[in-house]
Amino acid sequence: MNLVMKVLMMKIFWERELRDFLEERRNALRHEVYSEDRNRLLNMNETEYVAYLAKRYRVEPLILHWDRLAVSDREEMIPAERFPHDFWVDNGKRYPKQVITYHIPYSGERALLECAPSSRLLWTTDVRLEGGCVCFDVINWRDDAEQVKGEADLILRNIRQQAENVAKDVDQYNSTLEDEARRVVQARKELLLKQANLMASLGVPFYRVEQVPSTFAVPIVAKRIIVKPSAPSTSFSPEPTLDSSVYHEILRIIHETGIEMERHPSIYRGKDEETLRDHFIMVLSPHFQSVTGETFNKTGKTDILIRHENANVFVAECKFWNGIKAFFKAIDQVLGYLTWRDSKAAIVCFIRNKELDPVLKQIETETANHPCFVKYHGKKAEGWFSFEFHLKDDEARGVQLAVLCFHFP
Repeated sequence: MNLVMKVLMMKIFWERELRDFLEERRNALRHEVYSEDRNRLLNMNETEYVAYLAKRYRVEPLILHWDRLAVSDREEMIPAERFPHDFWVDNGKRYPKQVITYHIPYSGERALLECAPSSRLLWTTDVRLEGGCVCFDVINWRDDAEQVKGEADLILRNIRQQAENVAKDVDQYNSTLEDEARRVVQARKELLLKQANLMASLGVPFYRVEQVPSTFAVPIVAKRIIVKPSAPSTSFSPEPTLDSSVYHEILRIIHETGIEMERHPSIYRGKDEETLRDHFIMVLSPHFQSVTGETFNKTGKTDILIRHENANVFVAECKFWNGIKAFFKAIDQVLGYLTWRDSKAAIVCFIRNKELDPVLKQIETETANHPCFVKYHGKKAEGWFSFEFHLKDDEARGVQLAVLCFHFP
């Protein structure tokens, strides 16, 4: 049985614009989001869906394996018309010449070899894609090794430069893809919710004393083997959610209050969790109020709660640091208080250890081991970590969890 190797001819980095290729990927992402079943989209965990889209529409970088560059040669009958002008040859005839072929192995997205990057050389050459390699030929016209090497080196240098330019454009695309996917998903969900006339019922009626927001935020919900997150296609029911700007304002005030307390040991020394918690409530309460007049209610011993229609949409736990196991129990406790999709939460951690940095490093590196962990969103400030979790029995219900650490030795 004869196997025929497929050969593709092209002018390398010249056939089409790379920006058009990348825009087609973006458009395909948008098309998938806007074609998604409405109820599935609204019920789906947004973080997981965005991660799926970013993985699905990511462009695999083009890699040229220069360390495996190889050459081969063959004799070929060359048309007279291709010979240099100082050769005495007859038009219409062919003459034998040695042809040296350079083979550059490659991996990644093959289509990138056709694409001209935004920053480019005004240059191209004919190549063949054959056997997983980019191949080009240099004809040995004069039995001159230096002539062959000089011509080949120029081509290799230009291919390398163009490949680097392509890599920069692809890296830029890939690095912004997740944010782009998130914007598309949130815009689509907002449109669907408006069409269903649900927007008015999404936000918790909770506002700054000085200013009532005119709108509420859209809720945060969440070849290569790419697993698409599952979600029920049953009718979506709107649930209350704390406006993200209010959530971040609460966290900012907690952070600034804790930093100020660190400067005054007389405030925290000898105090228990409940007393420290009450200090934060005292600072928070003048800044916010709810429509019902019930702002930062207390329940249990260490909780700070915001409630809406008998459900918790924000809960903060104030805890002394007693190791990672106790910290995980605090996370479990917080998640157990929450029922709504896109709930917001915080753990305010009082660290009595002499050394602060080892504790912060442990929180940053080991929180991902919690079974309900979804994603780490990074540090907002020193000692202020932002995570995403899901509820224990419902992976579609995401929870934004901030961990704010204060050194109270």
